[in-house]
Amino acid sequence: MSSDERKKRINEILQRLPTLPDSAIVPVPVVAAHDNVSERTVRRRYPMVKVSVGRAGVQLGYLRHRGRQAVAA
Repeated sequence: MSSDERKKRINEILQRLPTLPDSAIVPVPVVAAHDNVSERTVRRRYPMVKVSVGRAGVQLGYLRHRGRQAVAA
């Protein structure tokens, strides 16, 4: 997959995020683009969910609600 194809695919997933449930697992490159951080930062600092051998992601619910507990308290 070329770099342009990868960017297009990431943008397509980013546009669909509002329609996905909190239980959806978002791929690391999409999370990195969503939060404007590197993929390495995502792998090191975010709670990863193993999807299969060599594939992991982050639950969409974490991305949506991560700051709300501190505000509600």
